[in-house]
Amino acid sequence: MKKVLTELDKGEKGRITKILSGIESSASGAGHGHGARHGQTEPRNVKRLKNLGVQVGKDLTVIAKQPFGPIVIEIDDIQTAIGRGMAHKIYVSLRGSVDRDQEG
Repeated sequence: MKKVLTELDKGEKGRITKILSGIESSASGAGHGHGARHGQTEPRNVKRLKNLGVQVGKDLTVIAKQPFGPIVIEIDDIQTAIGRGMAHKIYVSLRGSVDRDQEG
């Protein structure tokens, strides 16, 4: 099952399948809008997420989730907080949760 990162609950695990760049809805293409500028290969938000270790194919765990604050995730044993606006652009394929894995 695929979900947007903001839909996951604390303890849920998944693999990042897609990160929206912010230009997908722009009919005029790259260079016009919020993501990429002429000559850039990737938008700033995608580059920023990559620098934090947030990339397609990476496994993550939701560590903390506040009602209106950032979502804290863990990737490769590193925890980072992602703002809700950015988290809403990250799609995740669910892998289950810690609690479900330990039930017997």
